[in-house]
Amino acid sequence: MPRRWSGWLPKKLYYLRSPLLEGLWELQWAGAPSPASIAARYFIKVLPSTLVSISALNLLIWDGSAKLSASFKILGTIDMSFSLTSKLTVEGPLRLKEEYVEGLLTTPSVPENTVPSQLKDFYDQAISSIQRLPDTLREALSGGLKVPLTGMFQRQLIISYLDDEILIVRDVSGAPEVLSRAEGVASVSAEPESEYVS
Repeated sequence: MPRRWSGWLPKKLYYLRSPLLEGLWELQWAGAPSPASIAARYFIKVLPSTLVSISALNLLIWDGSAKLSASFKILGTIDMSFSLTSKLTVEGPLRLKEEYVEGLLTTPSVPENTVPSQLKDFYDQAISSIQRLPDTLREALSGGLKVPLTGMFQRQLIISYLDDEILIVRDVSGAPEVLSRAEGVASVSAEPESEYVS
């Protein structure tokens, strides 16, 4: 039976390293206009579903930070992903401050066997052009496009509900985000491992 919270919070949940809070979550619904939901809505509105398919939005909460990531396919063959990294600060028993640190849009990858024969020459020319770039530029492109976000976006979050399977947070306007624990992922152990010091 899931552990549930309703109205009061055990002392161990006052801290960000809670075994219930940490782990991998799937975003089920977002009512709050966060940078993550704005980015997802942008891709959905600008590019029709016949051109772009977005996989589940996942949120990893671990050790005072959060990383939202999503993978998507363009035209059914071009794989890309984006992620947003943020720092979480405890401001009270139920209140967190989320400060966005960095956004990353990965370089598109196309499996060679999925390129249509009509585009094979174009694909080969593009690969050849990329290989002729200077090493430093090629390395920078291979790592994706990083966008520093420190100091640009932050928001207050209130934990409305938390158990082994569901997390509901609200921003200060009351707009909720509903997340469910990703399948096959157990929550983090209750006690952090102590380090041996000699």
